[in-house]
Amino acid sequence: MRHFLVLLLALALGSPALAANDSASAKQVPGLVPKIDTAGHGLDSAPRPSWMSAGAKSAILPGWGQFQTGHPIRGSILAVLDVWLYSDAAFRTWSSIPKARDKVRPLELRAGIAAESLQVRLDTARHVAAADLKRDSSALHVLQDSASLLRGRARISADYRNGEIAWAIGLHAYAIVDAAEAAWLASGGKRPVTEMSSAIWRSLVLPGWGQVHNGHYSKAALLYMGIGGSVASMLSRQEMVEFWQDETRRAVQDGRSTATAVQQTEFFRKRRNQYIWGLGLVYVYQILDAAVDARLSRFGRPFPLALEPAFDRPGVMASYRF
Repeated sequence: MRHFLVLLLALALGSPALAANDSASAKQVPGLVPKIDTAGHGLDSAPRPSWMSAGAKSAILPGWGQFQTGHPIRGSILAVLDVWLYSDAAFRTWSSIPKARDKVRPLELRAGIAAESLQVRLDTARHVAAADLKRDSSALHVLQDSASLLRGRARISADYRNGEIAWAIGLHAYAIVDAAEAAWLASGGKRPVTEMSSAIWRSLVLPGWGQVHNGHYSKAALLYMGIGGSVASMLSRQEMVEFWQDETRRAVQDGRSTATAVQQTEFFRKRRNQYIWGLGLVYVYQILDAAVDARLSRFGRPFPLALEPAFDRPGVMASYRF
């Protein structure tokens, strides 16, 4: 999931809060945003879209609203990533997963026939040579191991597909909110002045509420994109753990080696646990983020916490204004 961490970092650095200066020059002409004239004639002007128009355009194509609000780099990142996620998920759904499953069925059929044939020989024949029994059992185990690996390949591809769909939907929703917020700020929208304590307790109660309270709607959308993608990926990894546990039990019943199934079970269990820990870190981060944004909204105003020297005795007096 390293590419998703890069995605979160790129989008966080490109949020409207950090790109407020992009539209500073646009305020010189009400209702217009600057556009570079590549012919060398200086600055041209284009109508600024409303927040509803920008959000609707990003709903149709992620990144379109960012282009309309003067953020082409962020729009390009959103468009490329979302199209890639959707297209790869579609390819897995209609190509790679069905092909892997189609390869499993003949192997399972052959393994079933071989197992029945071997069982009939053991039931009807008075004596089966040890060499013949070992050869036939080895051939059966090869078929069963191959079928297990192909079943695992199909499930792994489906696991990645599930994660890609979840992240793509979250990224799409973020693009809509981000474009709408950028248009709202460019048209003169102002974020409210909030208190740190108010933002903190809201974030403690419900992740993202503090960001919405501070007027950072795109940050809340980015947060829920991460939470939704992480939860979906965590649940999908849990399904993989259960799948390989079933494969382990099946291998024990067939008398086959369980090394591969056990290894895959531990691998996906670790990946599932990583998402659980990641969700905990996101919860802590969004509280701190909401507190910092609330404090920055009061930049230039007196801080409620004050430390003063005590003149009557050695020490420091602390006071907090609610």
